[in-house]
Amino acid sequence: MSKNRGEYRGVFKATAILGSVQLFNILIAVVRNKCISILLGPAGMGIMGLLTSATGTITGFTNLGITFSAIKNIASAYEKGDYTTLGKVLYVLQRCIWTTGLLGAIVCLSLCRQLSQWTFGNTDFTISFAFLSISLLLTQLTNGNLLILKGCRNINYYAKANVWGNFLSLFITVPLYFWLGIDAIVPALILFSISTFLCAYFYRSRLRLVQIRTERGEFKEISKDILIAGIAFSAAEFFPLIASFYIRTFISNNGGLTDVGLFSAGFAILNGYVGMIFTAMSTDYIPRLSAVSDDDHQSELVINQQIEMSILLLFPLIVLFVIFGKLMILILYSSQFYPMIEMIYWGGLGMLFKVPNWCFGCILIPKRESKAYFYFSILSALFYLGMNMLLYSVWGIKGLGISFLLSHIFDASVSYWYINRKYQINYKVKTILELLGMGVVIVTVIILQSSQLVTWVIYTLDFCVCILVVLYSYNRLNSLMDLTSFIKSKLNGRKK
Repeated sequence: MSKNRGEYRGVFKATAILGSVQLFNILIAVVRNKCISILLGPAGMGIMGLLTSATGTITGFTNLGITFSAIKNIASAYEKGDYTTLGKVLYVLQRCIWTTGLLGAIVCLSLCRQLSQWTFGNTDFTISFAFLSISLLLTQLTNGNLLILKGCRNINYYAKANVWGNFLSLFITVPLYFWLGIDAIVPALILFSISTFLCAYFYRSRLRLVQIRTERGEFKEISKDILIAGIAFSAAEFFPLIASFYIRTFISNNGGLTDVGLFSAGFAILNGYVGMIFTAMSTDYIPRLSAVSDDDHQSELVINQQIEMSILLLFPLIVLFVIFGKLMILILYSSQFYPMIEMIYWGGLGMLFKVPNWCFGCILIPKRESKAYFYFSILSALFYLGMNMLLYSVWGIKGLGISFLLSHIFDASVSYWYINRKYQINYKVKTILELLGMGVVIVTVIILQSSQLVTWVIYTLDFCVCILVVLYSYNRLNSLMDLTSFIKSKLNGRKK
């Protein structure tokens, strides 16, 4: 029992730290974007968006998915205390990171003229793309350093590298925009990549890990394992991007640009503010799962622990998200975006059902199930595309949120069927029943927001539901990890 309590505490602590980092990064991004929008205006924001989108696409194609695949090699060796193997993996990984980083930079530099023409319809930004090749190399080096911190599960250093990198970039780039205006965009993007690289490199170097030179045969074996899996996982990410493009095209052709804007804005809220929990969890969960992935029984324990903790953390957040959805839209956008409210209600519920799908699906990465991951990505993208087209035609914007929910239920069912059939890894029945109960509560809250009851009655019921939901999650977390004692020990500066 005490061992399980310690494991639950570890999951909670990592999620709390990394969730705080994600929240800090979001706040920094809000401040940065607000300053940039004031100093540069819509035109400047558009130029920066196109430049970052184009370079981001190149990075996506040239990084070969190393950040997906190499996590297992690092986490497994570190967990076992096998520093010889870890040193050899780091030696190979460092060269893979440099190779892919240089590849991205060379592609950007070689195609700078064409990129300007394709992106802006002219060659005015040729020099800009040429200079941004520096940023592509530094971005890949940064990702490599952060990958090592994640693989070694050094959450504190990973958090500090992110916080300081974003904090420094804010204070370096905003004065530059004030001084140079639109001409500061490219220098600011390069300085941003330099500051994040330096912070990631500083904290990674504090681990004092030693690289061990490998023989040619061993180098080939390790690099092949990392690259083949990485390329497959990277290719699989291409299909959701295509599906997303076709969904926006379909909405534009059948509903207009206003509906496209509502769809984009709604899922920006979902992915940015609710989805940050998944970003926070992945930093600790994937290395932890990778370290035990060769043991199916231990993998099952880790998966079910993560599902249990995740739904208990998300449940109150989603209820609050539904209740205060209109207020959030008003703060972040304006009342013109109210038509998307029902979409984000159902999308929020979809985030809860994303938990089992995500937790189970992650095992495919360390298991090196690249072929299965590839086919699942195609199947998931086709189902999501089909559901969006069907339900948008029936219910309009609201249908897009329901489609998101149904897609995650479908994906969770398919991934469970495959993984259970091949590895005999099961869901914890009690947790799934709890998940369904939470879903019923959230559906009830959604219906309540759309009801014709008197306003003060809705507010009173919302308040009561909030209190009950928070108390429920707190008590459940307390039963798993003695949360009260954990919080007291942290407040008193003592470890128990």
